[in-house]
Amino acid sequence: MQYSRLLTTALVLLVPTPSLAAEPDGNGWKLVWSEDFETLDKDRWTLVDSHRPTNNSRHAYLPSQVSVENGRLVLLSEAVPSQDLPYRSGQVISKRAWKHGRWEVRAKLPATRGVWPAIWLLPDVDKYRWPSGGEIDIMENRGNEPHLTSSAFHYGTNPPYRHEFVFEEQQTRRNGELVDYTKDFHTYAVDWDEHGLTFSVDGVSHFRVDDSQVEDFLSKHAAPMQLVLNTAIGGDFLPDPDTSTVWPQRFEIDWVRVYERDGAPARKALVNGSFDADGGSLRGWTNFGVDLRDNPNVTAAPKTGVDGGAALKLFGTFGTGSQYSGVSQGIDVTAGQHVRASVQTFVSPDDSIAGGGNTAVAKIEFYRRFAARFESPDLIGVEEVVIATGDSKPGRWRRHMLDAVAPEGAVEARLAIVFHQPNQEAGALFVDDAQLTASKPSADCP
Repeated sequence: MQYSRLLTTALVLLVPTPSLAAEPDGNGWKLVWSEDFETLDKDRWTLVDSHRPTNNSRHAYLPSQVSVENGRLVLLSEAVPSQDLPYRSGQVISKRAWKHGRWEVRAKLPATRGVWPAIWLLPDVDKYRWPSGGEIDIMENRGNEPHLTSSAFHYGTNPPYRHEFVFEEQQTRRNGELVDYTKDFHTYAVDWDEHGLTFSVDGVSHFRVDDSQVEDFLSKHAAPMQLVLNTAIGGDFLPDPDTSTVWPQRFEIDWVRVYERDGAPARKALVNGSFDADGGSLRGWTNFGVDLRDNPNVTAAPKTGVDGGAALKLFGTFGTGSQYSGVSQGIDVTAGQHVRASVQTFVSPDDSIAGGGNTAVAKIEFYRRFAARFESPDLIGVEEVVIATGDSKPGRWRRHMLDAVAPEGAVEARLAIVFHQPNQEAGALFVDDAQLTASKPSADCP
């Protein structure tokens, strides 16, 4: 959410709390702050009181619109005028600020035209004039698009004023149906360090921002940030409310977690190689090349797997030129370790790539830094095997294996499953039973 509120709370740097202990998927994290909203703790949160519209929004933020019910924070949006504004809503801001870490917020979004729920991070704008300290939008949603969320990073200078941003939208399916983020609670997260940002929803990473993509802003200029939770009404991001808008609307937040690094990023084993987690999902994976509105081309498809469960389904985006899409996931390695990847693939006779130009490969990629971008200088080795072509015979599962040795300097071995559509041709590939293991190097390895 582009900065649009007057923040008046003092910035307080977090001191880690050793008594708290937990970690998200993958280790290397220490829980340093959490909020379960048993009460509305005003020592932790500022309840914003403002009649200053920005981004052409049409609401006032009032403390009366913020409450706690049944262990959940509720931000209530209503078509009730306040001064010269036609709507009122709620916003809270953490009184603590952090630089680097992992933020997780479990929330259920409001659902109607004209509402703009957001979970985001922002510095003290009295000290860092926007956007000179950066802004991290963990989750934004347009109320008229319940199946879609987006994430963004804003940066620039002031003075002189210069605003740049990068963003990505995401959708996914679960049990074969598009996920509606207004029907239930979902977990929105960002990992932030000096190298970049990784955004995820329900454990699926969908957007990576490397420092080099944003003029090294994250390493050189990003400031400590406070967590902001709010629902805006109307504005530049979405259509204004109209006669179809349903009032009142509730943005409900179940809990908040903030982690700091406690050692190097680490993952000892591949997770959800069956794609069966959560009833069929990509939890644990990073997806890429997902570019079809309301028909995402990288999903977990139910009842299509080797054992009758879910399987990864890949097809092209039908864009111009060569299109690449797929998933990836990494594990820890050290130099000299033997790494083996294995997947099973299936071409359905009902949606076959046979006779066309679509292909797919499985790759083992080695990186000198965990979670580094594929095209970055941290990529130090790649091995691949073709797992599907236009000559692949449909109708039965086939296993593919790939072996490699981790080169000097490698800390991550990453399995990437990549579908290539060069000519807008139809056809899908199903992938299941993905495995990635690393064994101890032999005695004669360097």
